[in-house]
Amino acid sequence: MNRFDNALAIQGGACNPSAIALSIVDACREFRGNPENAGEITHDPAIRLMVHQLAYLCKIAEIDTSFTLYGKLGDYCRENSTKELVK
Repeated sequence: MNRFDNALAIQGGACNPSAIALSIVDACREFRGNPENAGEITHDPAIRLMVHQLAYLCKIAEIDTSFTLYGKLGDYCRENSTKELVK
């Protein structure tokens, strides 16, 4: 399948974040591998639809509307990170 086929299938109701993420990686490779593609990869319609479905599954809209939630998610990741970060 090409990235446009995958995008339509994913937008049709895919619910496996891992599979969607792998399809996004494949789509990016396909985009970069075609010298006829011009412009930013982030403007590609197929990639945008796949990212949208992944964002929907992860309830990203909640994060965009709640700075408190955004902060809590960052705090949790910093607390559970295995790397020494500047805090």
